[in-house]
Amino acid sequence: MIKVLLPSTLRTGASDALMLEGPLASIAELIDALDLRIPGFKHQLDDSVFNFAVNDEMLLHHARERRLADGDVVEIIPTISGG
Repeated sequence: MIKVLLPSTLRTGASDALMLEGPLASIAELIDALDLRIPGFKHQLDDSVFNFAVNDEMLLHHARERRLADGDVVEIIPTISGG
């Protein structure tokens, strides 16, 4: 089981966490599973304003290729920028 923490902009209910079961080998597969559960979810992530962290490790490059294991916690984090 993989726990996914969502930012408020992507939540569909009161909870900020979703639990996903099944063979989810990568962030890309996790996104596909989330899109099945929340139609349109994948499209919202295509605007490149979100980063991913797995077990508190921020993924800055090739995040969708990151391998996942049972018990991982994936957090989707809005990108913060400024100048």
